[in-house]
Amino acid sequence: MITEQVFKERMVGTINTCIRMINESDKWDIVGRGIIENEWQSFIIEKNNTFVAILTILSNKQAIHFKQHEWSGFEVNTHANGKLNDLLKKYSS
Repeated sequence: MITEQVFKERMVGTINTCIRMINESDKWDIVGRGIIENEWQSFIIEKNNTFVAILTILSNKQAIHFKQHEWSGFEVNTHANGKLNDLLKKYSS
């Protein structure tokens, strides 16, 4: 049986893939670093099962909230997730 922990690990992997794709897109910040730092934090808000990723984008911390249907399922991937797809479009296009 698939547990919440497995879905959380898949979401972490999906976010890591998105970060890698953005940072390898040949776009850099003004001092030559990747756009999104590789180290980031996450937690789940228990009352509504929201996955929160705290990313550092261009040296600014940003929290991205994913509702349960956006992270807890079999179809989790970078391009299918609207919020991650928006990040890709904004920072790697």
